[in-house]
Amino acid sequence: MIEFKKYRKVAPTFARVLTVEDHEERHGVVQAPEGLLPFVPGDYLARDAKGEWVIRQATIQNRYQRMVPEDEEGFAQYLRTDVSFAAAMPEPFVIDGMRGKAGDYLIVNNESGGWPVDREIFEQTYQLVE
Repeated sequence: MIEFKKYRKVAPTFARVLTVEDHEERHGVVQAPEGLLPFVPGDYLARDAKGEWVIRQATIQNRYQRMVPEDEEGFAQYLRTDVSFAAAMPEPFVIDGMRGKAGDYLIVNNESGGWPVDREIFEQTYQLVE
């Protein structure tokens, strides 16, 4: 049986608002490592060394705190403020059209649904909550 434990994301997220121009240029989707993620203007484009992904506007507003002002590209540093449940998955999996590999983590949050996170990224950016 897979055991989900409480984790908090401790690494900052770099993100910027997605615009109407972004929507036109990207045809309303971001190519993330986990698959194509649709977005609407007002959602946020997050990025790290492994790629880009979408964070819904309501999620940023309700679950993140901006830590520094925006840079010249519009990106700011955000810190997630809530706790989620996560578990390493023994087999490849799909959730809401996003793909995870065997060993990747499935993160579940009552407010935000679920999403896969690459094992290496998860282990560098999340911390177990005792």
